[in-house]
Amino acid sequence: MHMIEKFLAYMEECGWKIEMKEKREDLPETVKNRYEHVPEIWSDLITTVQSMISSDETTWFLCKDDYDPQKDKAFQWNEWELLSLEGIENDAEWESEIKEFWNQHLPMILSVKDGYSYYAISMENGSIVKGSEPEFEECEWVADSFEDFMKKIMNRELQL
Repeated sequence: MHMIEKFLAYMEECGWKIEMKEKREDLPETVKNRYEHVPEIWSDLITTVQSMISSDETTWFLCKDDYDPQKDKAFQWNEWELLSLEGIENDAEWESEIKEFWNQHLPMILSVKDGYSYYAISMENGSIVKGSEPEFEECEWVADSFEDFMKKIMNRELQL
């Protein structure tokens, strides 16, 4: 857990508001039921952190409670998928492509800073990708793994 503690300390130094859980919890069912091969270090982070939000409140890590569809919040964890599906106008092939993309990409950070964007974990190889509107499903690689992602942020190679 050393890497996570170092990362959280760095993010707090950068002005992020971080609230910890009293005790570690299990991964949410929405994640367990839809995604396989979830990186353990990411799982450790989201099940121990209650919330993690940028100082300007425009970017946030999705934590365990964010994946609960019953919780009342401005954005659902899969909001960008829902927006994509909303705009397809009964095109079954396009709908299938969008769902398949999101079945292979687990959103972990959402942002409204410069339009809607996200960071997600690729289920194919554990890499981290970034995408944004208007074509959420057109994404780009940013890190080989979640651990690499955290290192790039702490080395100031990547800014959220």
